[in-house]
Amino acid sequence: ILDKTGTITLGNRLAEEFIPINGHSLEDIANVAWIASVFDDTPEGKSIVRLAEKLGAKVDLDRNQSQGVEFSAKTRMSGTNLPGGREARKGAVGAIKGFVRSRNGRETPELDAAYERVSQLGGTPLAVCLDNEIYGVVYLKDIVKPGIRERFDQLRRMGVRTIMLTGDNRITAAVIAKEAGVDDFIAEATPEDKIRVIQEEQAKGKLVAMTGDGTNDAPALAQANVGVAMNTGTQAAKEAANRV
Repeated sequence: ILDKTGTITLGNRLAEEFIPINGHSLEDIANVAWIASVFDDTPEGKSIVRLAEKLGAKVDLDRNQSQGVEFSAKTRMSGTNLPGGREARKGAVGAIKGFVRSRNGRETPELDAAYERVSQLGGTPLAVCLDNEIYGVVYLKDIVKPGIRERFDQLRRMGVRTIMLTGDNRITAAVIAKEAGVDDFIAEATPEDKIRVIQEEQAKGKLVAMTGDGTNDAPALAQANVGVAMNTGTQAAKEAANRV
């Protein structure tokens, strides 16, 4: 069982493009994406800020009066709380839809079209909103590791079945699974789902190896018969694994 991002793919997902929707301009989404990412120190967050600035984002933001909101596996979004109670967020499209609905905002068919376009490229779509208004989608690009399809072919010949387990959406997961050549995939998986899938396979008498790199993979790495952490992964993943 394999995590996707950083395990099957290189994992350095970077902002490739902004897709504005709902009548907003490229500059509008660049500004809001910049605000939502200014406190995000991940490579993804920094790449969004870089792309926004390249596209001419101009924001007058008092960092001392603003507060960063960290990403969590539960909320599936991150962002910035601004003075005066305004809230900028970026995250999984479903999570942002829920956030906007809870503030009496609306979602549009344009959002679903942008989400599908990015997903069919094997990218990760992030929706961007300010308060109850969605400004567009960020296309995060990731690349399948070279030679991985051949590696999975080798495993198959040895009688090892491969399942990709990812928190990403079904369309993106299907594209990456096909490109990588895994036997099966499970999308939109939470950290709890990852443990459950391993337990279900173990209950069938299977010997399960789990490969991952993130802190959210650590419980699954500990549950597996063999936990394999990527050397590029987090300390939590390495500590939970049997081998790195």
